[in-house]
Amino acid sequence: MFERLERAYIALFREYPPLIRLAVVTGAGQLAFALLNNYALPIYLLQDLRLSGKALGAISATFLLCETLLKFPMGRLSDRFGRRPFVALGPLLICLNPIIIVRLPVSLWALVFPVRAADGAGAAALWPPLYATVGDLVKKESRAAAMSVMNTVYVLAMGGAVVVGSFAAYLLASNRAPFYIASALLFISGAVAVIALPRADRRVAAQSSDAAALMPMVPASAQPPLPAPDRAYPLPLVMLISLLMTLGVLMLANFAIPYLKLELELSPLHIGTLVITLGIPVGLLGLPLGHAADRWGKTLAVRVSLVASAALMWLIPSCRTMPAFAAVGTLLVLSHVLGTPAWLAIVSELAPTSRRGGVMGIVATAQGVGAAVAPLIAGSLWDIGPPYVFYGSAVMLTLGALVAGLTLRARTGDA
Repeated sequence: MFERLERAYIALFREYPPLIRLAVVTGAGQLAFALLNNYALPIYLLQDLRLSGKALGAISATFLLCETLLKFPMGRLSDRFGRRPFVALGPLLICLNPIIIVRLPVSLWALVFPVRAADGAGAAALWPPLYATVGDLVKKESRAAAMSVMNTVYVLAMGGAVVVGSFAAYLLASNRAPFYIASALLFISGAVAVIALPRADRRVAAQSSDAAALMPMVPASAQPPLPAPDRAYPLPLVMLISLLMTLGVLMLANFAIPYLKLELELSPLHIGTLVITLGIPVGLLGLPLGHAADRWGKTLAVRVSLVASAALMWLIPSCRTMPAFAAVGTLLVLSHVLGTPAWLAIVSELAPTSRRGGVMGIVATAQGVGAAVAPLIAGSLWDIGPPYVFYGSAVMLTLGALVAGLTLRARTGDA
Protein backbone atom coordinates (compact mmCIF):
# COMPACT_ATOMS: atom_id res chain seq x y z
CA MET A 1 0.00 0.00 0.00
CA PHE A 2 2.72 2.44 0.98
CA GLU A 3 4.58 1.60 -2.22
CA ARG A 4 1.50 2.52 -4.26
CA LEU A 5 1.09 5.78 -2.36
CA GLU A 6 4.74 6.55 -2.93
CA ARG A 7 4.41 5.94 -6.66
CA ALA A 8 1.21 8.01 -6.87
CA TYR A 9 2.21 11.04 -4.81
CA ILE A 10 5.95 11.15 -4.09
CA ALA A 11 7.95 9.47 -6.86
CA LEU A 12 7.32 12.22 -9.41
CA PHE A 13 8.56 14.94 -7.05
CA ARG A 14 11.56 12.82 -6.09
CA GLU A 15 12.51 12.48 -9.76
CA TYR A 16 11.71 16.13 -10.56
CA PRO A 17 12.21 18.26 -7.40
CA PRO A 18 11.68 21.58 -9.27
CA LEU A 19 8.01 20.62 -9.71
CA ILE A 20 7.39 21.60 -6.09
CA ARG A 21 8.71 25.09 -6.70
CA LEU A 22 6.78 25.37 -9.96
CA ALA A 23 3.64 24.35 -8.07
CA VAL A 24 4.22 27.15 -5.56
CA VAL A 25 4.63 29.69 -8.37
CA THR A 26 1.48 28.40 -10.06
CA GLY A 27 -0.57 28.31 -6.87
CA ALA A 28 0.38 31.78 -5.66
CA GLY A 29 -0.01 33.32 -9.11
CA GLN A 30 -3.37 31.77 -9.92
CA LEU A 31 -4.76 32.41 -6.44
CA ALA A 32 -3.86 36.08 -6.91
CA PHE A 33 -5.40 36.38 -10.38
CA ALA A 34 -8.54 34.40 -9.45
CA LEU A 35 -8.95 36.40 -6.24
CA LEU A 36 -8.70 39.64 -8.18
CA ASN A 37 -10.68 38.70 -11.31
CA ASN A 38 -13.44 36.50 -9.94
CA TYR A 39 -14.07 37.93 -6.49
CA ALA A 40 -12.42 41.17 -5.39
CA LEU A 41 -12.79 43.34 -8.48
CA PRO A 42 -16.44 42.54 -9.33
CA ILE A 43 -17.61 43.14 -5.76
CA TYR A 44 -15.55 46.30 -5.32
CA LEU A 45 -16.62 47.86 -8.60
CA LEU A 46 -20.28 46.95 -8.35
CA GLN A 47 -20.89 47.46 -4.64
CA ASP A 48 -18.34 50.04 -3.48
CA LEU A 49 -17.96 52.17 -6.61
CA ARG A 50 -21.48 51.37 -7.87
CA LEU A 51 -20.35 51.02 -11.47
CA SER A 52 -22.53 49.36 -14.08
CA GLY A 53 -22.20 45.79 -15.26
CA LYS A 54 -21.11 47.08 -18.64
CA ALA A 55 -18.21 48.93 -17.00
CA LEU A 56 -17.16 45.78 -15.17
CA GLY A 57 -17.39 43.80 -18.41
CA ALA A 58 -15.26 46.34 -20.26
CA ILE A 59 -12.63 46.29 -17.53
CA SER A 60 -12.54 42.48 -17.54
CA ALA A 61 -12.33 42.44 -21.34
CA THR A 62 -9.34 44.81 -21.19
CA PHE A 63 -7.43 42.35 -19.03
CA LEU A 64 -8.35 39.33 -21.15
CA LEU A 65 -7.64 41.04 -24.46
CA CYS A 66 -4.16 42.19 -23.41
CA GLU A 67 -3.38 38.76 -22.01
CA THR A 68 -4.55 37.09 -25.22
CA LEU A 69 -2.61 39.37 -27.55
CA LEU A 70 0.64 39.01 -25.61
CA LYS A 71 0.67 35.30 -24.79
CA PHE A 72 2.29 34.20 -28.03
CA PRO A 73 4.96 36.95 -28.09
CA MET A 74 5.83 36.25 -24.45
CA GLY A 75 6.05 32.52 -25.01
CA ARG A 76 8.17 32.97 -28.13
CA LEU A 77 10.50 35.40 -26.39
CA SER A 78 10.95 32.92 -23.56
CA ASP A 79 12.25 30.43 -26.15
CA ARG A 80 14.98 32.89 -27.00
CA PHE A 81 15.84 34.56 -23.69
CA GLY A 82 14.89 31.88 -21.17
CA ARG A 83 11.80 31.01 -19.15
CA ARG A 84 12.69 32.30 -15.72
CA PRO A 85 12.88 36.06 -16.46
CA PHE A 86 9.33 36.01 -17.80
CA VAL A 87 7.89 33.76 -15.09
CA ALA A 88 9.46 35.96 -12.40
CA LEU A 89 8.95 39.44 -13.81
CA GLY A 90 5.35 38.79 -14.89
CA PRO A 91 3.92 38.81 -11.35
CA LEU A 92 6.62 41.02 -9.78
CA LEU A 93 6.06 43.98 -12.10
CA ILE A 94 2.31 44.04 -11.38
CA CYS A 95 2.29 43.03 -7.71
CA LEU A 96 1.37 46.58 -6.60
CA ASN A 97 -1.44 46.98 -9.14
CA PRO A 98 -4.22 45.60 -6.89
CA ILE A 99 -3.28 48.17 -4.23
CA ILE A 100 -3.22 50.93 -6.84
CA ILE A 101 -6.77 50.01 -7.88
CA VAL A 102 -8.23 50.36 -4.40
CA ARG A 103 -6.26 53.55 -3.66
CA LEU A 104 -7.51 55.37 -6.75
CA PRO A 105 -9.95 58.22 -6.06
CA VAL A 106 -13.46 57.40 -7.18
CA SER A 107 -13.34 60.27 -9.69
CA LEU A 108 -10.35 58.58 -11.39
CA TRP A 109 -11.82 55.07 -11.57
CA ALA A 110 -11.24 55.00 -15.34
CA LEU A 111 -7.52 54.57 -14.63
CA VAL A 112 -8.41 50.99 -13.75
CA PHE A 113 -8.34 50.28 -17.51
CA PRO A 114 -4.56 50.81 -18.01
CA VAL A 115 -3.85 49.05 -14.73
CA ARG A 116 -5.82 46.04 -15.93
CA ALA A 117 -4.02 46.15 -19.28
CA ALA A 118 -0.73 45.89 -17.38
CA ASP A 119 -2.16 42.97 -15.40
CA GLY A 120 -2.95 41.22 -18.68
CA ALA A 121 0.66 41.67 -19.79
CA GLY A 122 1.88 40.22 -16.50
CA ALA A 123 -0.37 37.18 -16.84
CA ALA A 124 0.79 36.65 -20.43
CA ALA A 125 4.42 36.73 -19.28
CA LEU A 126 3.73 34.17 -16.55
CA TRP A 127 1.64 31.32 -17.95
CA PRO A 128 3.04 30.17 -21.36
CA PRO A 129 6.69 30.16 -20.16
CA LEU A 130 5.68 28.47 -16.91
CA TYR A 131 3.91 25.58 -18.65
CA ALA A 132 6.71 25.39 -21.21
CA THR A 133 9.14 25.00 -18.27
CA VAL A 134 7.28 21.87 -17.20
CA GLY A 135 7.63 20.48 -20.71
CA ASP A 136 11.35 21.32 -20.64
CA LEU A 137 12.00 19.55 -17.36
CA VAL A 138 9.91 16.40 -17.50
CA LYS A 139 10.29 13.41 -19.79
CA LYS A 140 7.47 12.66 -22.20
CA GLU A 141 6.31 9.52 -20.39
CA SER A 142 5.67 11.49 -17.17
CA ARG A 143 4.55 14.77 -18.69
CA ALA A 144 0.80 14.28 -18.17
CA ALA A 145 1.40 13.58 -14.48
CA ALA A 146 3.58 16.67 -14.20
CA MET A 147 0.99 18.81 -15.95
CA SER A 148 -1.56 17.32 -13.56
CA VAL A 149 0.38 18.79 -10.66
CA MET A 150 0.16 22.24 -12.24
CA ASN A 151 -3.50 21.82 -13.19
CA THR A 152 -4.51 20.49 -9.77
CA VAL A 153 -2.86 23.46 -8.08
CA TYR A 154 -4.49 25.76 -10.64
CA VAL A 155 -7.99 24.35 -10.00
CA LEU A 156 -7.54 24.40 -6.22
CA ALA A 157 -6.42 28.02 -6.44
CA MET A 158 -9.55 28.92 -8.41
CA GLY A 159 -11.74 27.53 -5.65
CA GLY A 160 -9.48 28.81 -2.91
CA ALA A 161 -9.85 32.35 -4.21
CA VAL A 162 -13.58 32.27 -3.42
CA VAL A 163 -12.90 31.01 0.11
CA VAL A 164 -10.02 33.42 0.80
CA GLY A 165 -11.84 36.42 -0.65
CA SER A 166 -15.09 35.86 1.23
CA PHE A 167 -13.40 35.07 4.54
CA ALA A 168 -11.00 38.03 4.27
CA ALA A 169 -13.78 40.47 3.45
CA TYR A 170 -15.90 39.11 6.30
CA LEU A 171 -13.18 39.01 8.98
CA LEU A 172 -11.71 42.41 8.10
CA ALA A 173 -15.08 43.98 7.26
CA SER A 174 -13.74 45.46 4.05
CA ASN A 175 -14.08 44.67 0.36
CA ARG A 176 -10.58 46.09 -0.09
CA ALA A 177 -8.87 43.37 1.96
CA PRO A 178 -8.70 40.80 -0.89
CA PHE A 179 -6.76 43.30 -3.04
CA TYR A 180 -3.93 43.48 -0.50
CA ILE A 181 -3.83 39.70 -0.29
CA ALA A 182 -3.66 39.49 -4.10
CA SER A 183 -0.66 41.87 -4.11
CA ALA A 184 1.14 39.73 -1.54
CA LEU A 185 0.46 36.55 -3.52
CA LEU A 186 1.78 38.07 -6.76
CA PHE A 187 4.97 39.07 -4.97
CA ILE A 188 5.35 35.56 -3.53
CA SER A 189 4.86 33.99 -6.96
CA GLY A 190 7.52 36.17 -8.57
CA ALA A 191 9.95 35.92 -5.66
CA VAL A 192 9.81 32.12 -5.64
CA ALA A 193 10.45 32.13 -9.39
CA VAL A 194 13.51 34.35 -8.94
CA ILE A 195 14.95 32.33 -6.08
CA ALA A 196 14.00 28.75 -6.79
CA LEU A 197 13.15 28.18 -10.45
CA PRO A 198 15.57 25.77 -12.16
CA ARG A 199 18.39 27.32 -14.13
CA ALA A 200 17.34 25.73 -17.43
CA ASP A 201 17.30 29.06 -19.22
CA ARG A 202 20.77 28.83 -20.77
CA ARG A 203 20.05 25.36 -22.12
CA VAL A 204 16.78 26.52 -23.69
CA ALA A 205 18.36 29.63 -25.17
CA ALA A 206 21.28 27.63 -26.54
CA GLN A 207 18.99 25.10 -28.14
CA SER A 208 17.01 27.95 -29.61
CA SER A 209 20.17 29.43 -31.13
CA ASP A 210 21.30 26.06 -32.47
CA ALA A 211 17.92 25.43 -34.02
CA ALA A 212 17.84 28.89 -35.57
CA ALA A 213 21.20 28.29 -37.20
CA LEU A 214 19.86 25.19 -38.93
CA MET A 215 16.58 26.75 -40.14
CA PRO A 216 16.04 28.56 -43.41
CA MET A 217 16.20 32.34 -43.30
CA VAL A 218 12.46 32.93 -42.99
CA PRO A 219 10.46 34.78 -40.34
CA ALA A 220 9.87 32.89 -37.08
CA SER A 221 6.11 33.08 -37.66
CA ALA A 222 6.52 31.20 -40.93
CA GLN A 223 8.58 28.38 -39.46
CA PRO A 224 6.42 25.28 -38.88
CA PRO A 225 6.24 24.53 -35.17
CA LEU A 226 5.39 20.88 -35.57
CA PRO A 227 7.81 17.97 -35.17
CA ALA A 228 7.50 14.57 -36.79
CA PRO A 229 3.94 13.88 -38.02
CA ASP A 230 3.57 10.66 -36.04
CA ARG A 231 3.81 12.60 -32.77
CA ALA A 232 1.95 15.84 -33.32
CA TYR A 233 -1.53 16.92 -34.28
CA PRO A 234 -2.10 19.83 -36.68
CA LEU A 235 -1.82 23.10 -34.82
CA PRO A 236 -5.21 24.46 -36.09
CA LEU A 237 -6.91 21.34 -34.70
CA VAL A 238 -5.21 21.79 -31.34
CA MET A 239 -6.27 25.45 -31.28
CA LEU A 240 -9.89 24.53 -32.11
CA ILE A 241 -10.14 21.94 -29.35
CA SER A 242 -8.45 24.31 -26.89
CA LEU A 243 -10.93 27.04 -27.84
CA LEU A 244 -13.96 24.76 -27.29
CA MET A 245 -12.60 23.49 -23.97
CA THR A 246 -11.98 27.05 -22.78
CA LEU A 247 -15.44 28.21 -23.84
CA GLY A 248 -17.03 25.28 -22.04
CA VAL A 249 -15.22 25.93 -18.79
CA LEU A 250 -15.03 29.72 -18.62
CA MET A 251 -18.67 30.35 -19.48
CA LEU A 252 -19.25 29.45 -15.83
CA ALA A 253 -16.51 31.63 -14.31
CA ASN A 254 -18.62 34.70 -13.53
CA PHE A 255 -21.98 32.98 -13.11
CA ALA A 256 -21.47 29.81 -11.05
CA ILE A 257 -21.50 31.62 -7.69
CA PRO A 258 -24.55 33.80 -8.56
CA TYR A 259 -26.34 30.62 -9.71
CA LEU A 260 -25.70 28.92 -6.39
CA LYS A 261 -26.83 31.99 -4.47
CA LEU A 262 -29.89 32.97 -6.50
CA GLU A 263 -31.14 29.71 -7.96
CA LEU A 264 -30.24 27.21 -5.23
CA GLU A 265 -30.51 29.87 -2.50
CA LEU A 266 -27.28 28.80 -0.79
CA SER A 267 -25.80 31.02 1.90
CA PRO A 268 -22.17 32.22 1.71
CA LEU A 269 -21.30 29.61 4.35
CA HIS A 270 -22.88 26.85 2.26
CA ILE A 271 -21.15 28.10 -0.89
CA GLY A 272 -17.78 28.07 0.88
CA THR A 273 -18.46 24.58 2.20
CA LEU A 274 -19.41 23.41 -1.29
CA VAL A 275 -16.21 24.81 -2.79
CA ILE A 276 -14.14 23.05 -0.13
CA THR A 277 -16.07 19.83 -0.77
CA LEU A 278 -15.27 20.03 -4.47
CA GLY A 279 -11.62 20.80 -3.73
CA ILE A 280 -10.89 17.79 -1.50
CA PRO A 281 -11.22 15.12 -4.25
CA VAL A 282 -9.16 17.29 -6.58
CA GLY A 283 -6.35 17.48 -4.04
CA LEU A 284 -6.45 13.75 -3.34
CA LEU A 285 -6.95 12.41 -6.87
CA GLY A 286 -5.37 15.04 -9.12
CA LEU A 287 -1.91 13.47 -9.29
CA PRO A 288 -3.13 9.83 -9.52
CA LEU A 289 -5.37 10.84 -12.42
CA GLY A 290 -2.32 12.38 -14.10
CA HIS A 291 -0.48 9.07 -13.73
CA ALA A 292 -3.55 7.31 -15.14
CA ALA A 293 -3.44 9.57 -18.20
CA ASP A 294 0.21 8.61 -18.75
CA ARG A 295 -0.68 4.90 -18.51
CA TRP A 296 -3.80 4.99 -20.67
CA GLY A 297 -2.37 7.38 -23.22
CA LYS A 298 -2.93 11.11 -23.27
CA THR A 299 -5.23 11.02 -26.30
CA LEU A 300 -7.61 8.53 -24.67
CA ALA A 301 -7.60 10.55 -21.44
CA VAL A 302 -8.61 13.72 -23.30
CA ARG A 303 -11.42 11.98 -25.18
CA VAL A 304 -12.82 10.32 -22.03
CA SER A 305 -12.60 13.61 -20.14
CA LEU A 306 -14.50 15.59 -22.77
CA VAL A 307 -17.27 13.02 -23.10
CA ALA A 308 -17.71 12.79 -19.32
CA SER A 309 -17.56 16.57 -18.85
CA ALA A 310 -20.17 17.19 -21.53
CA ALA A 311 -22.56 14.57 -20.14
CA LEU A 312 -22.21 15.85 -16.58
CA MET A 313 -22.66 19.49 -17.62
CA TRP A 314 -26.01 18.63 -19.20
CA LEU A 315 -27.09 17.23 -15.80
CA ILE A 316 -26.08 20.21 -13.66
CA PRO A 317 -29.30 22.28 -14.12
CA SER A 318 -31.36 19.34 -12.85
CA CYS A 319 -29.44 19.32 -9.55
CA ARG A 320 -31.68 21.39 -7.29
CA THR A 321 -30.16 20.46 -3.92
CA MET A 322 -26.70 21.00 -2.51
CA PRO A 323 -25.87 17.25 -2.16
CA ALA A 324 -26.91 16.56 -5.77
CA PHE A 325 -24.95 19.55 -7.07
CA ALA A 326 -21.92 18.51 -5.01
CA ALA A 327 -22.01 14.94 -6.33
CA VAL A 328 -22.31 15.86 -10.01
CA GLY A 329 -19.94 18.82 -9.56
CA THR A 330 -17.27 16.60 -8.01
CA LEU A 331 -17.39 14.18 -10.94
CA LEU A 332 -17.31 17.12 -13.34
CA VAL A 333 -14.24 18.64 -11.72
CA LEU A 334 -12.46 15.27 -11.63
CA SER A 335 -13.15 14.71 -15.33
CA HIS A 336 -11.58 18.11 -15.98
CA VAL A 337 -8.59 17.16 -13.81
CA LEU A 338 -8.12 13.97 -15.86
CA GLY A 339 -8.23 15.59 -19.29
CA THR A 340 -6.64 19.01 -18.95
CA PRO A 341 -3.11 17.87 -17.91
CA ALA A 342 -3.13 15.25 -20.67
CA TRP A 343 -4.13 17.94 -23.16
CA LEU A 344 -1.39 20.28 -21.92
CA ALA A 345 1.10 17.44 -22.29
CA ILE A 346 -0.02 16.90 -25.90
CA VAL A 347 0.38 20.63 -26.57
CA SER A 348 3.85 20.66 -25.01
CA GLU A 349 4.93 17.97 -27.51
CA LEU A 350 3.98 19.99 -30.58
CA ALA A 351 7.45 21.49 -30.83
CA PRO A 352 11.00 20.85 -29.64
CA THR A 353 12.30 22.62 -26.54
CA SER A 354 13.71 25.55 -28.50
CA ARG A 355 10.25 26.48 -29.79
CA ARG A 356 7.95 25.09 -27.11
CA GLY A 357 7.24 28.47 -25.50
CA GLY A 358 6.05 29.94 -28.78
CA VAL A 359 3.72 27.03 -29.50
CA MET A 360 2.34 27.13 -25.96
CA GLY A 361 1.76 30.83 -26.54
CA ILE A 362 -0.14 30.18 -29.80
CA VAL A 363 -2.43 27.68 -28.12
CA ALA A 364 -2.79 29.98 -25.11
CA THR A 365 -3.91 32.69 -27.52
CA ALA A 366 -6.74 30.44 -28.74
CA GLN A 367 -7.65 29.84 -25.12
CA GLY A 368 -7.53 33.59 -24.52
CA VAL A 369 -10.01 34.19 -27.34
CA GLY A 370 -12.33 31.69 -25.67
CA ALA A 371 -11.82 33.39 -22.32
CA ALA A 372 -12.75 36.78 -23.78
CA VAL A 373 -15.81 35.53 -25.68
CA ALA A 374 -17.17 33.15 -23.02
CA PRO A 375 -18.45 35.83 -20.59
CA LEU A 376 -20.28 37.63 -23.42
CA ILE A 377 -22.10 34.46 -24.47
CA ALA A 378 -22.77 33.49 -20.86
CA GLY A 379 -24.21 36.93 -20.06
CA SER A 380 -26.74 36.65 -22.88
CA LEU A 381 -27.72 33.14 -21.78
CA TRP A 382 -28.07 34.31 -18.17
CA ASP A 383 -30.62 36.91 -19.27
CA ILE A 384 -32.65 34.14 -20.93
CA GLY A 385 -32.46 32.01 -17.80
CA PRO A 386 -29.62 31.04 -15.40
CA PRO A 387 -29.70 27.31 -16.28
CA TYR A 388 -28.97 28.17 -19.91
CA VAL A 389 -25.42 29.12 -18.92
CA PHE A 390 -24.80 25.47 -18.09
CA TYR A 391 -26.54 24.31 -21.26
CA GLY A 392 -24.31 26.65 -23.29
CA SER A 393 -21.24 25.21 -21.58
CA ALA A 394 -22.52 21.69 -22.29
CA VAL A 395 -22.92 22.53 -25.98
CA MET A 396 -19.30 23.69 -26.22
CA LEU A 397 -17.97 20.64 -24.37
CA THR A 398 -20.11 18.36 -26.55
CA LEU A 399 -18.64 19.96 -29.67
CA GLY A 400 -15.17 19.51 -28.21
CA ALA A 401 -15.89 15.85 -27.48
CA LEU A 402 -17.14 15.31 -31.05
CA VAL A 403 -14.11 16.99 -32.60
CA ALA A 404 -11.72 15.06 -30.35
CA GLY A 405 -13.53 11.78 -30.98
CA LEU A 406 -13.41 12.22 -34.75
CA THR A 407 -9.88 13.57 -35.09
CA LEU A 408 -7.69 12.50 -32.16
CA ARG A 409 -6.13 9.10 -32.54
CA ALA A 410 -3.34 7.52 -30.52
CA ARG A 411 0.01 8.39 -32.07
CA THR A 412 3.48 6.92 -31.70
CA GLY A 413 4.78 7.82 -28.26
CA ASP A 414 1.38 8.82 -26.86
CA ALA A 415 1.92 6.85 -23.69
